[in-house]
Amino acid sequence: MNKFDFFLPTQILFGEGKSSETGRVVSQYGRICMVVTTPWIPAQTEAFNRIINTIREAGVKVVLFDEACPNPTLASILKGIEIARKECIDVLLGLGGGSSMDTAKAIAVGSTHEGTPWDYLYFREAQPSSATLPVITVTTTSGTGSQVTKVSVFTNEETATKSAICHPNIFAKVGIVDPELMYSMPPYLTAVTGFDAFTHAFESYINIGSNPFVDAIALEAIEVIAKNLKTAVTDGNNKEARRKLAYADTLAGITIANVGTTLPHAMGQPISGHAPHVSHGEALALVYPEFVKFTYHSSIDKFAKVAGLFDESNKGKPKEESAAALCDIINNFLKEIGLSLTLTSLKVNAGIINDVIKDCMDFPDMYVNPAVPTKDDLKLMFQNMS
Repeated sequence: MNKFDFFLPTQILFGEGKSSETGRVVSQYGRICMVVTTPWIPAQTEAFNRIINTIREAGVKVVLFDEACPNPTLASILKGIEIARKECIDVLLGLGGGSSMDTAKAIAVGSTHEGTPWDYLYFREAQPSSATLPVITVTTTSGTGSQVTKVSVFTNEETATKSAICHPNIFAKVGIVDPELMYSMPPYLTAVTGFDAFTHAFESYINIGSNPFVDAIALEAIEVIAKNLKTAVTDGNNKEARRKLAYADTLAGITIANVGTTLPHAMGQPISGHAPHVSHGEALALVYPEFVKFTYHSSIDKFAKVAGLFDESNKGKPKEESAAALCDIINNFLKEIGLSLTLTSLKVNAGIINDVIKDCMDFPDMYVNPAVPTKDDLKLMFQNMS
């Protein structure tokens, strides 16, 4: 209670219309900018062109790299690095969802360091230095929080391993959060990214390394998502819901930047690594019911608190009862937003589960969960997801 650390070097520009400031911001950090995006869809074209034009109007040369991919791969990042070096890029803009932002961060490392970004994963001896190129982020989803985190997650396709760079030198210099860019998000993407934001806040809150400062931020994010995600999924034109989710996503990103995730991410990331067609948010939605059921006994007070944020009737119940109620609350929440998923519905081959479990055991996120599962516990949880 009396001692904790908190660090956030990213300047946040939040609000409708803030993306119009992109060119001004980028010009403060370089003269040749690589804009990193996934391949554009029609709904993005007008906004993306408008943002890129602000960069050109600020006197900065733009090099477009639109080959980032969902569940970023080392191969796509290496292609971006090759172009960045050839074009003498000195600043990067991650424009889009977490995939674009994480790809931009990895290119920022790889284009200025020996080897590949895979050589700078969080557990390696070598780590990103101050030579890392500056990154600006403009998020178009309300989920990953990557605009304010020190993490870049990507997959080595050769080993089917999903891992991450995690270092203060890859924090974005500026994170621009413009809710207007989220208006065109389709319902399913709204659900997947919104639930991802919820997991960031919830897992930071229950993490054994949490602290009261982060707890307060996490609880605010959880409550906002609990009250607004379903509305945004069913009525994408609800600007107030979009604005609140963009706010909650940013708060949740701040929590994982300072505390971090727990068991669901240890379980979910290997799923996407071995089954790349499964998005990060889908993998989390898949594992959450089993995770909640396994963990709530070990964090009664906090699970009860969150249950009360979803349903005020739980505030007056005994804490054990409220904590247990969160199991059904999460199941119903996932059904309401269209994310009640199984391994079968996601077309995940059961043959990969042993490899997934092996990778789970190597993730440090698992060991900061209030309850740490054994291999047998994990096997049972995955069996129940069929």
